[in-house]
Amino acid sequence: MADGRLDGLLTAVVILTALAAFEAVLGLPLAVQYRQRVRRSAERVYEVLDAPDPVQEPEQPRPAPASPFPVAVRGLRARHPGQDREALAGLDLTLEEGRRVAVVGPSGSGKTTLAQVLLRFLDAEAGSYTLAGVDAYALAGDDVRGLVGLCAQDAHLFDSSVRENLLLARREATEEELRGALGRARLLEWADGLPDGLDTLVGEHGARLSGGQRQRLALARALLAGFPVLVLDEPAEHLDLPTADALTADLLAATEGRTTLLITHRLAGLEAVDEVIVLDEGRVVQRGAFAELAAVAGPLREMIEREAASEPAAMTR
Repeated sequence: MADGRLDGLLTAVVILTALAAFEAVLGLPLAVQYRQRVRRSAERVYEVLDAPDPVQEPEQPRPAPASPFPVAVRGLRARHPGQDREALAGLDLTLEEGRRVAVVGPSGSGKTTLAQVLLRFLDAEAGSYTLAGVDAYALAGDDVRGLVGLCAQDAHLFDSSVRENLLLARREATEEELRGALGRARLLEWADGLPDGLDTLVGEHGARLSGGQRQRLALARALLAGFPVLVLDEPAEHLDLPTADALTADLLAATEGRTTLLITHRLAGLEAVDEVIVLDEGRVVQRGAFAELAAVAGPLREMIEREAASEPAAMTR
């Protein structure tokens, strides 16, 4: 440039071109750091995509019945993939319209497996499962789940408003219907006290709500959906004892007259159901009205005594 063979502008271009070239590769060291992490994530995704379907859908599904009643399970046997022991071993169950049944038992007794089979999340190995006399395995899984709905212990709440979380169940629901569902779940007074009412945001996974409020909102959503059969799978799990018992009592009050299968490890309030089934290692070891089973020596009486003995210690903690 001093000799006049290269003007000042071209000199600047040469220098800045070199600097710009380095900008293009600045991200490579960071990419190398993330490569292994992304690869492991991709392996997990492919593992899910390559896994066999948990249930087998019929090639030509039959039309779903208008009403599922009676819901009948006979000689049901089921096991989870990779397990040697059957999770359910010869269970019989009938749900008539308006009937409420509670299934209780220790962890691993097969309670949640029963819910998974009824919702077609798991195929049975043997036995029959019919809705209004129609083989449930001849129906599309989504059709079965339109008749048998679930309110689970880990029901997901989206990072949106109370209203939007409810409308997931039924998009065309009116304001009156939304408030009615909240009322049955004992949440209406709480919702009316929120800063923006039903338009108040609940946070990611319902982070701005208590555990009891999250479960009640999930129940309100399930009630709004209007499933003919409602399965409540451990709705009071992970709650403190007073909250769990209050929630169970409200669940039973909200589902009065509605066909309900309540799966629970808590026994409070079960006098309100029509039948209690006690499971142990996948087998029915006792069944009948709660008062009758509680009055005689047997598995339910033992569960009541264990629960009563554990409550003072839990309350002390």
